[in-house]
Amino acid sequence: MEGMLEVKNLSAGYRLPVVREVSFSVAAGELTALLGRNGSGKSTLLRGLTGGVPWMEGQVLVRGEDCQTLSHRQRARRLALLPQHTPVFPGLRVGEVLEMGRYPWDGPLRPPDRETRARVRAAAEKFGVEGLLERDCAALSQGQRQLVHLARTVVQDAPVLLLDEPNSALDFPNTHQLFRTLTRLLEEGERCALVVLHDPALALRWCTRLLLLEDGRLTGELRPGTTPLGDIQSALGLLYPGIAVKEDKESGHFFCTIE
Repeated sequence: MEGMLEVKNLSAGYRLPVVREVSFSVAAGELTALLGRNGSGKSTLLRGLTGGVPWMEGQVLVRGEDCQTLSHRQRARRLALLPQHTPVFPGLRVGEVLEMGRYPWDGPLRPPDRETRARVRAAAEKFGVEGLLERDCAALSQGQRQLVHLARTVVQDAPVLLLDEPNSALDFPNTHQLFRTLTRLLEEGERCALVVLHDPALALRWCTRLLLLEDGRLTGELRPGTTPLGDIQSALGLLYPGIAVKEDKESGHFFCTIE
C-alpha cells in the first residue's frame, strides 16, 4: 500500500552518515512509533526527514512528491516537526505561538485572519490549552508548553506529523490524553504521524506499528494488532535486553517489565 510518507534508502548525517539506508512508509491514519536505545539515531532520522540533517542519498516523499526538490517553506507545509526540546518565547502569548504554525502558509508578517484564529482555537481545544491563549507562553510549566507546541503542529496543517518524544514533559494522565487526541486526529483527516518514544509499552498500547532502530539502521517492524506475542518479545528483547513483554488477555493491551 502506498504511504502518505515514503522514505526510500535514506542516509543522512554530516561528514559521515548517522542514519543509513532507511526505508519505510507510513499510511494515512497510521500512528507509527520509532523505538531505539539512546544514540541509535531516532532524533537524527526525524530531523533528516525534513532536511534539517543533510541528506546524503535516498528520497523522502509526501503524497508521492519528492521533498528534496522543495524549499524549506514548502517542506513545512508537508512535514510538521516537533523537536525534542521546544523553544521558549518570552513575551509571546500562547495564541501568538499557535499562530506561528501558519507561517509556512501565510508568512510571519501577515496578521492572523478569521481562518487562522479558528484553527488556533480548534487546536487549543484538542489539547486542552484553550484557557491559556492569553497567557505568556514562557510563564507556563514545561508540560503546558509541550501541549502548546503540540497544538502548534496541528495548526501547521501538514499531512505528516513528526513528534520527537512528545510526552517527555507530560505527566501520566496528560500522556495518555495526548495519545487519545492524536488517535482521534488521525482518524479525522488525511494525516499520519511518526513518533519517537522511549517506552515500548506506551508504543504497544497506542501505535499501529513500531519501527525498531539500531545504529542508524532499521532492524525490525512490529504490528501490535497482528504480530504474535513471541515475535514481539524476541524483537524487543534484542533492542532492550532483559525486557519481558506480557499481554492482558482481557483488554489485549501489552505491558513490559525488565527482568
